[in-house]
Amino acid sequence: MAVRIRSYRRIRAVGSVMDFWPVSNYAEHMPKGTPQQRLGQCWQNVGNQLCKSIKDYEQLSHER
Repeated sequence: MAVRIRSYRRIRAVGSVMDFWPVSNYAEHMPKGTPQQRLGQCWQNVGNQLCKSIKDYEQLSHER
């Protein structure tokens, strides 16, 4: 039982050390652009998905 607890603690300690020295650069994962630009792109994607869904629905209704 004691060996299990010690190895578990070591594994957790290694994980916390890796948080301090990451392998890659976290800055490359940060969103690009201003919040307004990102929100505008999000709504643009929503509009594109809606248009595609409407076209797909119209095709299905004409096939019947």
